[in-house]
Amino acid sequence: MPAITEHYPVPDRTYVKRIRRHAPSSLIPLIAATAATLPPMSDPEYRRSLKAHLYNPWALLDVAWVSLLRGAENRSRPARRGDLEEMLQLYFALDEPMREKPVGERLEGFLLRLAGQQFVWQEPEFNELARPVALFRHTTAADPGKAKVITPGWDERLLGCSISDYVGVAQMLWGAAKAQGGRFDPRQMAGDLGSFDGLTTPEALTRVIDLHFATNTGTLRDDAEASVPKGALRRFGFNPLRGRPALTDFGSGYLLPVPEAALAKVSPFGLYYTGWEAHQKAFADDLGDLFQEYVGNQLRLIKGAKVHPEFKYKDDDREIVDSIDWFVVLDELVLLVEVKSVRPTASLRLGPDIWAEEIKKKLAKAVGQLEKSADYLTRRAPEFAHIPLGNRRLLGMTVTMEPYHLINSEFRSALPTADFPVTFTAVSELEDAVTITDTSFAELLLTGSASPTGWSLRTSLDGRANGENPILVRAWEELPLSKTTTASH
Repeated sequence: MPAITEHYPVPDRTYVKRIRRHAPSSLIPLIAATAATLPPMSDPEYRRSLKAHLYNPWALLDVAWVSLLRGAENRSRPARRGDLEEMLQLYFALDEPMREKPVGERLEGFLLRLAGQQFVWQEPEFNELARPVALFRHTTAADPGKAKVITPGWDERLLGCSISDYVGVAQMLWGAAKAQGGRFDPRQMAGDLGSFDGLTTPEALTRVIDLHFATNTGTLRDDAEASVPKGALRRFGFNPLRGRPALTDFGSGYLLPVPEAALAKVSPFGLYYTGWEAHQKAFADDLGDLFQEYVGNQLRLIKGAKVHPEFKYKDDDREIVDSIDWFVVLDELVLLVEVKSVRPTASLRLGPDIWAEEIKKKLAKAVGQLEKSADYLTRRAPEFAHIPLGNRRLLGMTVTMEPYHLINSEFRSALPTADFPVTFTAVSELEDAVTITDTSFAELLLTGSASPTGWSLRTSLDGRANGENPILVRAWEELPLSKTTTASH
């Protein structure tokens, strides 16, 4: 293997030039065939392997994107495995785009970009595939009459199929591409689509793939100017192949450079942007109402918990206001829960100078809401009388739809503090925590909240045993490819 990384840092132009030695028609199928052999990033064994340090989805997807954007078909040298390995070595030796910043700002920006680039690939596939069905199909908002977009039949109108079929398309693209060197041809599925609700023919399946999952090189290039950061920041921004993971101009059927990218399209995060493109704020508002109830359903799984929803009360200014979203009463504590259907923005992922303001804008309000409800609870305001307190400790939790990585440690200083411990938790962490089996949920929280290095539910869960989450299991069993096979997660 050539020692090509000894001159670190490598300029982005050197990396791009190396990729451009090969025609996309040679390099992209090689990337797809390579990515198809990799185990899931969520597999602990894979994360511990040496292969994970070089061959991983975000690096492969960036090589593919650069080739599609900048490559030329007049290159005659075929791409081989050694060539791809050189490109990946260069990728991991690329220059830090904000190296001129002061040390503190440089580290903060680097950590934000690293989290946005890598951690998003490490969410468990079982949760990511089951959650959309559990959220959109099995959850009912507290006031369904408020819904403007997510009303009966919304999925057929927006997606062209049911939500379970939509997730099933991603599941099929992912699984078939992993088994077939990155390729998928719907025509091979004739007679094998009976488990879908409506996509029971290759033609129907193809319509949905073309509508939401597929693109071609020309379209990607046309859209690049408006959507992709320039130069060294490119690899930390949104890669269009996560939004459109299947290519139509590389032979028959579809070619998926990185099959795992299909899963991102059907996650609540991906569905948010699909809905936003069609309905903007109306879809986001409906999703927020559904998500609040979904979190409540998860909290009700906690053994021995009494869960109380939000209510209205009269504050000291004599105004009628809403309490926090959920109160979870356990023998040892009362957990105050505020739900925020927010997600990290592109600006935050790129780690700009304004990262602290961005975090405050998204999450600081939640701390104030938790403190305000805690104040009226401890004062025993009449409207709070149904929430028992006694000698129970108060803990606070803000649950977000997507992870804000490192928010409880490196970036906690950007947010206000409260008089009681408060943690920020992605719903994926909560889904695991509510079925803890080797300790109580209360003990998990109390132990975590005593940590001097920042209270993170994910960290508290490390090494712990948890059972199956029945909400996710029910949703998983409704996925088309799960109806005829045993769920494995």
